[in-house]
Amino acid sequence: MTAATAGIMQVTVGLLYIGPEELVRRPLLPGQVSAVVYIEGIGPVWTVSFVLAGLFLIWAAVRKKRFVPGYIAAAGVWGLYGGAVLISALLTEPPVPVLTGTIASFVALLKLTIARDCSERGLR
Repeated sequence: MTAATAGIMQVTVGLLYIGPEELVRRPLLPGQVSAVVYIEGIGPVWTVSFVLAGLFLIWAAVRKKRFVPGYIAAAGVWGLYGGAVLISALLTEPPVPVLTGTIASFVALLKLTIARDCSERGLR
């Protein structure tokens, strides 16, 4: 159930990136930079990353296997996202809030600990 819930969360976050920008972020002030927006400018990186990692976790839950790689993939996406938010906060003048980046970074750590727990219980 944890993998399915985590997967649904990942897919939901990814799909929110397709929706209106107001649902995703507050507008930046002129001259402010955002690594998240820069990465997004490459293509639908966040949508694809979050959705694919989420589908991997849902697949793991349904098939009852491959939990560890699914959680590691999810942790990678959350870690990259959290890092991008935190780096943006450091580079932005005036500084922007770091709450989202901190939450995303801890979600990544949480997923890594779940992956380790799955591994220790033999749920590879």
